[in-house]
Amino acid sequence: MSKLSVSAAFIITLTLTSLAFILDDLLALAFLSILPLVLTIKNIKKVKWVYLLLLISLVGVLVNALMFSNKGATLFLVFGLPVRWGALIAFFKVSLKLLSIAGAGSWFISSYSPFEVARGLERELGLPKGVSFSVAYAFRLMPLLARDFKEIQDMRVQRGRRKIPLTPMDLASMLTPLLRVGYERAFWAGVAVELKGFRLRRVKHEFKLFYRNGYLQDFSAEGPR
Repeated sequence: MSKLSVSAAFIITLTLTSLAFILDDLLALAFLSILPLVLTIKNIKKVKWVYLLLLISLVGVLVNALMFSNKGATLFLVFGLPVRWGALIAFFKVSLKLLSIAGAGSWFISSYSPFEVARGLERELGLPKGVSFSVAYAFRLMPLLARDFKEIQDMRVQRGRRKIPLTPMDLASMLTPLLRVGYERAFWAGVAVELKGFRLRRVKHEFKLFYRNGYLQDFSAEGPR
């Protein structure tokens, strides 16, 4: 079976992601989340960190559902807190939406290299170089993000803490250094591409000529010369 072109895979990924936002039926969302997961089975080891981050994010989804959608009949109690039907439905809906988006993205990033993505988006879809570069760079950062996440986990274990966060404080202690490292990397990557002459838009210089006191003067953006 021949490999799909980057443009076709990109359109499929965008379609699956859009459907995840649009659909609201649990059965439809369940089918939508299973489809990309089946396609990613072959390369699941490359993107297992995506599903690990998704699993961690479900804690926030559950808290959000209990705070804003805990309505209807009470199903059971958790530490004395009633969990109602509305919270359960909201939790499953948002979880399936996130699983669909994560699955679609995982399938795409595990099927193509950043170079293939940049070349395919530019040549096949005709996207600007800036957009192609941004998408390819984001895909290049994902393995680095997985490595940073693993290093933070190892440091937590060395300090006698849990490897997998179970409380909001644990989650904050993992996400804070992860975001700091990501910010630093993005900043210096931006500096590097600027030094190499990469621009998302062209710099325009305007020149106006005026006669003053019998002399021809140049008034540019910097002022009169």
